[in-house]
Amino acid sequence: MTTMDFRHFGAPKRIVGTTGQQIKKRDVSVLYGRSVSKILSFNPICVSFICASFMIWRRFIKSERNYFKVTFFNPLKKSRCKCTNPYNSECLDANCSVIKTAEIICCLQNATKSIDICVFTLSHERIATEIIAAHKRGVVVRIIVSNCILIHGKEIKQLRNSGIELKCQNNVNNIGYMHNKFCVVDSKWLIHSSMNWTRQATVSNWESILITDLSSLISEFSNAFEYIWLNISND
Repeated sequence: MTTMDFRHFGAPKRIVGTTGQQIKKRDVSVLYGRSVSKILSFNPICVSFICASFMIWRRFIKSERNYFKVTFFNPLKKSRCKCTNPYNSECLDANCSVIKTAEIICCLQNATKSIDICVFTLSHERIATEIIAAHKRGVVVRIIVSNCILIHGKEIKQLRNSGIELKCQNNVNNIGYMHNKFCVVDSKWLIHSSMNWTRQATVSNWESILITDLSSLISEFSNAFEYIWLNISND
């Protein structure tokens, strides 16, 4: 049987056990609770200190809860809204393609340092507008696209004319298409999707988007972007 000597606000001064084992975790919790209760009863200032310490522990020490958001585009579930043109981000329809596309747009709008985009093709007007807006507020934007017919589209021209660094693959016949679809924002957020950043993909295709802040994934995709950026043959 374990015996304990309680002094100093309930903290155990000595622990004696016939087995020599450490005190059980449950018993430690009880002792800690009694200690805290006695401390608080004597010193109200400790309330603020312990509350602040608890919040710091919850926020930074207890665990890192990563963010994951997966969105699916389903062309069979027709939306009742008419938001695709003009753009309406306030729609309440659960299958509105505009609201789903807003997951990407929200990340672009919140960028403060950098946006690295690597997609096969990019022709979504609203997404292009947000990329240009980020560039104008000082965010460093780099874009890699593959050499397909859409590189002659209005959106690519707008991106280039705005001064954004954009590389277009021109060695398709030798090494195959650059067919990735991902984006790294501020080295803190990853957007990975099956879809090209086109209106066709958001309205008429079966597609999916994953957005996360998981650092191990972001690191892998950041390294991949740097490799492609340095090695792709630019048009």
